[in-house]
Amino acid sequence: IRVRVEHAFAALKGRFQSLRELRLKVTRDEDLHVAIYWIMCCMILHNMIIRFESD
Repeated sequence: IRVRVEHAFAALKGRFQSLRELRLKVTRDEDLHVAIYWIMCCMILHNMIIRFESD
């Protein structure tokens, strides 16, 4: 399962440059939530792009 997760992150990083250089110092819970929400947004956009490209 680890390999699949790494492939998924590689695909996201290939599509979204902001994830390649996501430099966020996590010192508070709020910082962690920002990083999680950013990654989740990229995942949602990635899935939407795949869906629209297949139509």
